[in-house]
Amino acid sequence: MRHDALEVLRTRIGGCFGTADGIFAGHPNDEERAKELRKIAFDNKITLREITLGYLHGRGYFGEHIKEQLEKVTEIFGKKLQ
Repeated sequence: MRHDALEVLRTRIGGCFGTADGIFAGHPNDEERAKELRKIAFDNKITLREITLGYLHGRGYFGEHIKEQLEKVTEIFGKKLQ
């Protein structure tokens, strides 16, 4: 089950980022998708840091942009599930 959850997270993480700017959860639809993934990750005891890093590196982002987006990921995914 955990492997399946990892695959879902890897294939869907891109939907949490703006396609033009690579900003995490910058649009309400992106944030909603992020919250859905947070639940999957939480239920399977998975952190999204590595998945996010892999996605951003794969899209050609680096340095400060990655740092800023990881902070946003931590902010959103670090919140306790409601």
